[in-house]
Amino acid sequence: MTDDKHNHKILIFAVTMLPLSVIEQIKKKSGLEFNNAKDFEVLSAAFSAADRLGVNTLKRLMGYAKTTIEPRKTTLDAIAHYLGQTSWETLMGLQPSDSDWIEKAVCADEIRENAVVEVHWLPDREIKLLCVGENRFRVTESHNGRLLINDEVTILHFRLDYPLEATHVVRNGTVLCDDKGLELCYIAGKQNGITFLNIHE
Repeated sequence: MTDDKHNHKILIFAVTMLPLSVIEQIKKKSGLEFNNAKDFEVLSAAFSAADRLGVNTLKRLMGYAKTTIEPRKTTLDAIAHYLGQTSWETLMGLQPSDSDWIEKAVCADEIRENAVVEVHWLPDREIKLLCVGENRFRVTESHNGRLLINDEVTILHFRLDYPLEATHVVRNGTVLCDDKGLELCYIAGKQNGITFLNIHE
């Protein structure tokens, strides 16, 4: 294995599902076979409050739900903690990656409540979003965009270089709709995608 840190990052994050060896460790520790939905609820409840992972996140990690987005560092660390290790790198025998490295794609339901997500896109748009629950965010700062402070939106994922889609926009307690009564969605970075993504947890 090379000592190049960049290569370690690829090894750590260029996966959408846990290695089978790790899944087997989870099954052994939990005593669950994951042949029904209830098993994922039981596993989710077994994580500490600081590391709690949602049912949908666990299904994706264990290959029971399709995804093309790599899990976040904090998510992988939570798995390692559950299995008695200090970090994902320790669990997998890899060197730590740079602490300021930001994943290019994040599933929104992996973001912890009260975390703040900062997003920029061209030409000079910026927004900050407070996570208020699974996939729901409240706008706390908005510069040159159409979303207003205190708007609440649903976002499924954040992905650098791709547009950001916010649906079910609630403003002053009312869902925004067009003249035909159809819900409006907001798309940031239609042409160039989002150019900056940072998550403060």
